[in-house]
Amino acid sequence: MAVQFRYANLDEYPRLSKFLNDYWAENHIYVRDEPLFQWTFNRKNHWEHGSLSFAVGEDKGELVGILGGIPFRFNNRGKSSKGVWIANYVIRPDYRRGTLALQLLSQFRKPEFNAVVASGINPATISIYKVLRGEVLPDMPRHFLVLPGAAERMAGLLGIAHPDWSAEKIQSLVEPFSIAGVPEVSAPFGRSIPDAWDEADWPEIAARTTGAARDFDFLNWRYAHHPDFEYRFLSVPDGNRTGLAVWRLETIRRATTEGRADVDQIARLVEFLPASRKNAEDLFAVFLREVCAAGAFGADYYGYHGETGCWFEEMGFRRVSRHPEGHGIPSRFQPLDGKGGGIMSAMFLQESAPPCTEAADCAWYWTKADSDQDRPN
Repeated sequence: MAVQFRYANLDEYPRLSKFLNDYWAENHIYVRDEPLFQWTFNRKNHWEHGSLSFAVGEDKGELVGILGGIPFRFNNRGKSSKGVWIANYVIRPDYRRGTLALQLLSQFRKPEFNAVVASGINPATISIYKVLRGEVLPDMPRHFLVLPGAAERMAGLLGIAHPDWSAEKIQSLVEPFSIAGVPEVSAPFGRSIPDAWDEADWPEIAARTTGAARDFDFLNWRYAHHPDFEYRFLSVPDGNRTGLAVWRLETIRRATTEGRADVDQIARLVEFLPASRKNAEDLFAVFLREVCAAGAFGADYYGYHGETGCWFEEMGFRRVSRHPEGHGIPSRFQPLDGKGGGIMSAMFLQESAPPCTEAADCAWYWTKADSDQDRPN
């Protein structure tokens, strides 16, 4: 009998979890945390199939392949359509020859999905996307900074992550990312999504960008209702509009023989949506003040969008790739891992869209919070 394909039933988490554990990663977060799995793949108001948004391949009732999909609204400079992020793409080893992988991917490569995006792909799977004429993108740009007075904390972190590095090498990586001071904050600010976001702010952003729609529905689902992380909102008014930033505080932990031990704290900025250049300065200043007050030694941000990237660099939020040793700045913090953690992606689009690049004119707005890249380890 040929392999059969379908979407997983709502009650099939136990067998999907076991398959993930056995063939994807032992004790993966989706194996340990069913609420996170359900939040990710059971987004009912964006999925009309009465199932989990999770494709499975079966041979005689046995799972032989799985592919998760996270539905979202795709925005292409003001035009809205359906999109899906794909994740957890795994085929049982004895079924990896043949076309099973391509057939499984076809469960989401359908006319109803205008954009199919794989964020955080394994380099070993690049050939699949190229064979299907998908667009493979460069690593997502990352920005990083060390707060005033925190250089020694950053040096200590690098010393743990890279015990073979000399003090001189560590210092050469700390200094370029250290900022001298934090601007004074004079602008009023709030701590929630603006009430008029969908009327006053999102339409303006949508007309100028391409990517997942950052409307109230998305922001509320992705951040306010996240089952594990506590995201923090910052809003700064600018005339009849409002700039918005979203971030979270993460504790950095190292692996020891007694378990994980706390090392420090870092701020992970995941959304930065200012209303203007001046508003960007005010919003960033508020963010830095909040991060200092929270006790973090520094901050990072992953994201495409040319204008945002240029403004960040002007404000002291340096692009990691500009430094020859920038790949040595850790990205995985629980437990601490010395690898830089680049995010490589691929996508299939059914309509014309501007190129997604690292260039200053890139119109794509796409951050680490897209797909499931910003989740617990």
